[in-house]
Amino acid sequence: MASIGRSLCLGLLLASLAAAALAQQDAVGARRAAMKANGQALMHIDKIIRSGGNPADVIGPANRIAAAALQIPALFPPGSGAGDAAADPAIWQNFDDFQGKAANLQSQAAMLAAAAQAGDLPTIRAQFDKVVQACGDCHKPYRHPRW
Repeated sequence: MASIGRSLCLGLLLASLAAAALAQQDAVGARRAAMKANGQALMHIDKIIRSGGNPADVIGPANRIAAAALQIPALFPPGSGAGDAAADPAIWQNFDDFQGKAANLQSQAAMLAAAAQAGDLPTIRAQFDKVVQACGDCHKPYRHPRW
């Protein structure tokens, strides 16, 4: 009877470890997808600006970046750093700063959408540069370079 109890405990332990590993993989995959989508939105906005395109076409991608920025802290739950070579452990050591940088990105992206609604491409360009800077302000301390 005792061996059945031990086997059951061992089985539950292994199942919980497998579930934790799967949750970690999900977090890594979700944040990679979010960052990739942000990068694609930035490239789309840059193309619009460089071509002298319709400022209204910037609003949607800017709003998507702002919405994604709100989710960034939740995409980095404690313990989800293993298996993600791009995420620096400093994220979890300085999580308040990390959250502040995500909030700044959200704010800058929302201001980009507002600038796009006003329709002035030079203003949009200046605000776009602030969004890119906000990305870099987080990537520099918290993202390992890709080799």
